Amino acid sequence: MKKRRFYPDLYVKTVYDIDLNSLKEKGIKAFIFDIDNTLVTYDDPVPTEIVMDYFKKLDEMGFKVYLVSNNDLERVKPFAEYAGLPYFSKALKPRKKYLKIALSDMGVKAEETALVGDQLFTDVWAGTRMNMFAILVDPISDKEDSFVHFKRKIEKWIFNRYNSNV
Repeated sequence: MKKRRFYPDLYVKTVYDIDLNSLKEKGIKAFIFDIDNTLVTYDDPVPTEIVMDYFKKLDEMGFKVYLVSNNDLERVKPFAEYAGLPYFSKALKPRKKYLKIALSDMGVKAEETALVGDQLFTDVWAGTRMNMFAILVDPISDKEDSFVHFKRKIEKWIFNRYNSNV
């Protein structure tokens, strides 16, 4: 069945609300995470202690993790290096190029991977385009640039339609 491009497979408030055991049972072996407003605020230059604990838990459960962000190298590199995780910056999600490379690097199929992010037009659409398990989380902060703020209004309308069809 073809996925609807802007409709996540799962919506949760935060990454910590993801039922990892359930996803493992569904055959998910890897996660690709957005960074800003998904794992931390734009103001957090490196992962917080709770994020590092979460990454440790994912590792202990056998999940592979990759960071794929549309933000620039100056933002993404220090965050990823602190976490000890592979990454791509300026990924231009929903484009597939860097997601395909991440899958190859991790040695997993798209269907075995969950893509987690806070935006419908970048993260969820990228996940559905790749046939990944797309997970939408609420943005951590409302501090965003004007373009993202504008997109949020359209995303809210689409998400409300999604919720009325679930």
